[in-house]
Amino acid sequence: MNGNNSSTPAKVLIYSTAAVLLTLGMEAISSILIPIFFAIFSFLIFSPLVHLLIKKGVSGKVSVLLVILFFFIVFAGTAILFVSSLVQLSDQIPDYENQFDSTLNSISAYLPTVGVSLESLLRNVATFAFSVSGDIISGALNAGSTIVLIFVTTTFLLLDSASAPKKVQKEVEGEPVKLSKFTQLGSSVVNYMVLRTETNLLGGIGTAILLLIGGIDFAILWGLLTFIFGYIPYLGFYLAAVPPMLLALFKYGPIGAVAVIVGISIINMLVENVLFPSLAGKGLKLSPTIVFLSLFYWSFILGAAGALIAVPLTMVVKMILESSDETRVMAKMMESSGDRDQEEENEGENES
Repeated sequence: MNGNNSSTPAKVLIYSTAAVLLTLGMEAISSILIPIFFAIFSFLIFSPLVHLLIKKGVSGKVSVLLVILFFFIVFAGTAILFVSSLVQLSDQIPDYENQFDSTLNSISAYLPTVGVSLESLLRNVATFAFSVSGDIISGALNAGSTIVLIFVTTTFLLLDSASAPKKVQKEVEGEPVKLSKFTQLGSSVVNYMVLRTETNLLGGIGTAILLLIGGIDFAILWGLLTFIFGYIPYLGFYLAAVPPMLLALFKYGPIGAVAVIVGISIINMLVENVLFPSLAGKGLKLSPTIVFLSLFYWSFILGAAGALIAVPLTMVVKMILESSDETRVMAKMMESSGDRDQEEENEGENES
């Protein structure tokens, strides 16, 4: 017992050192990891369609080709819509800056001055926001090679999707524990990605319809942005809501901006607090604190792209920790208290 206790600090040191080295190593090769990770998660979203078609009686090769064709249509259509909208938005940013100046001048008489002029502060914030928007647009338009690499890698993964389950089952034949762990890992991540994609799609469509009714410029683009940023827990909604709110401010004034933010908030509440929990149940099994901290961790490693896939990556890390007796405690610490209590109750019932 004393030997085990004395070895605990050494294990903590080893694990901590390994985690730091792994983090720095991944950060150094982030440009390689980003397309690989996004390709894997794109594959996880579309691969269930292959198995669904096979169950319907379609041959494996035809199922794969149909899903690849569908993936190409979705991918190319989204890219064309996104790029064309960004180009138009980039051309109109100077006009929006002028509209902001005129709007701010019209309400400047009502803004209080406490030490620092609120009008000056708002101008500085707006200047920064427009500058960041321009950088994001130029970065997105210059990410062509990465996007092509994601598409090609996902296509090759889909080509192997029909035979992948048989390959895995053959490798772990006679080892039911490994097969069970792999199945659990795959199903949990796939279920999360599919459900998250479905609910984000509904949220994006609802937001686009709301903005189209309100006559907000680039309503489809903001709906697409809501869909994409929906993968970022807690913060994604606020990031996606800012641009249409500003456009509503320019067009209708403060009342219009409030109406847009209230409408998008209602849609987000229905999606995040009603629809997604009812579909996902307790499948996530991650502490809210861990989810929030994972945003900063994966953003440090992969940049802004890391925030989009922070949750599924953290789920993978948790399940890897669960696969070893020495690290299972660390995985338990990543769970929410409700999930831990439920598991303890289930274990108690099984023992009795």
